[in-house]
Amino acid sequence: MDSIKGTIKKIIDKEKDDRTPGKVLYRAKKKYGNYVIKNGTYRGVEARLYEVDDVRESASYMGDRKYEPVFDYIKCFCRVLDENPETRNILMIGGAGFQFPKYAISRHPDVSMEVVEIEPLAVKIARDYFYLDDLEEEFGAESSGRLKIVIDDGMNFLGETDGKYDIIINDAYHSDKPDSALSSPKGIMRIQRHMAVGGIYLFNLITSIEGTYSMPLNMSFSLLNSLFADVKCLRCTPDIPDERLQNVVFCCKNEADQKG
Repeated sequence: MDSIKGTIKKIIDKEKDDRTPGKVLYRAKKKYGNYVIKNGTYRGVEARLYEVDDVRESASYMGDRKYEPVFDYIKCFCRVLDENPETRNILMIGGAGFQFPKYAISRHPDVSMEVVEIEPLAVKIARDYFYLDDLEEEFGAESSGRLKIVIDDGMNFLGETDGKYDIIINDAYHSDKPDSALSSPKGIMRIQRHMAVGGIYLFNLITSIEGTYSMPLNMSFSLLNSLFADVKCLRCTPDIPDERLQNVVFCCKNEADQKG
């Protein structure tokens, strides 16, 4: 996985995303990186962009589209939720710009979520620049208890919570690298213990399908397939060539009691 370090921001979506500089709204340097928020464009559409160490971590459309997902992999998360209307409880590790929570709360009135974010500044950014406060004003997201935000490390949270969830999403990234603890066998087994029977685990991974950068895909599939009854690999942007880095979402489901 180290072989792809430093190449992601040069390759992924290079031809699809015009990456205009945009108007910078906010800058900050914190433990987990250099944060920059700007108004720019994403695939030719005006959007607010969220970057950490020059890697795009999140985005939001503005105006009437502020609760719509922008990134293709977030759209995969949304599609899985739409296809499982019985879902009631969701845990998401990694908040950033709260793309998925905004969609889930605004579109699915029976859904409640916990979002675990390690960096307090990320939540402030989401409130100030990515319409998280609007979600509260329009849907009573936090005051109703439907959205709970926890400032914590994902592994630590999983070690302390007693919660069981219909869907658990791992979108914990440090710049262009996934959280190594959460994606390790120990981390995944810890996640499993908090999945409801028949629950779904979603894991976003930047990889290629074939070729030089496909090792993360092959290693992750092998590990997940050893632990879950059903593992699917969802291509988020099918028209990206197999050899290029892209977002892939693993969708893992246990039909019965969890292994381990």
